[in-house]
Amino acid sequence: MQKIFPFIGFLLTLNIVSAQNFKPSPPLDIPLVLSGTFAELRGNHFHGGIDIKTQGRSGLKVNAVADGYVSRVAVSPYGYGNALYLRHPGGYTTVYGH
Repeated sequence: MQKIFPFIGFLLTLNIVSAQNFKPSPPLDIPLVLSGTFAELRGNHFHGGIDIKTQGRSGLKVNAVADGYVSRVAVSPYGYGNALYLRHPGGYTTVYGH
């Protein structure tokens, strides 16, 4: 048991160092203006993401905020609706939903 605590500390240090290297870029090529914020109260639940205004335009190109790969695709009438999950180095996942 005494040997596992230093190992866990080492893993936590690695995670913190990799977190410092994650520098996301904006997902849209227009100024980011939010119409919904993370954890804002919505009826009987908290909002699980951010909503970005598109200046009333549709068909805008959405960019990945960092290098990564598609780890999941979901289509549902609930939750995020149509969702794309991207996995990034360092263990981060970003979700793009509509």
